[in-house]
Amino acid sequence: MANPSGSSRSRSRPRRSSRPRTRRYEPTPVYVLAEHLKRQGHDLRSYEGPWRPGRRPLRRPGRNAERAIPIVTNGIVEIAVDTAEHAADLSGFLNAAGLEHLDPVPNLRAPDQDLLPP
Repeated sequence: MANPSGSSRSRSRPRRSSRPRTRRYEPTPVYVLAEHLKRQGHDLRSYEGPWRPGRRPLRRPGRNAERAIPIVTNGIVEIAVDTAEHAADLSGFLNAAGLEHLDPVPNLRAPDQDLLPP
């Protein structure tokens, strides 16, 4: 079958990977709420509570050659976020909201072989 340009070359379609694409959850509404509170003058980093920002070191460079994943933790639960600024905002937001514990989706974390021991 000839294509409209008159060339006998067939159009190549991008190949689809046989692996299912990983979907990542980004808590955009929480980031928007935190940003709104900051614009209203709330210093989210000043709220006391169990949540604190941190970093989880990786055994090898990850996305964008990062050596660690920014996280928010209460000592039991770790929530991975995309930037250190979002980690600080989210920890302050959770402390301001009075949340002491969350029940996240189980086993939703980086593979152990990619993490350095604590």
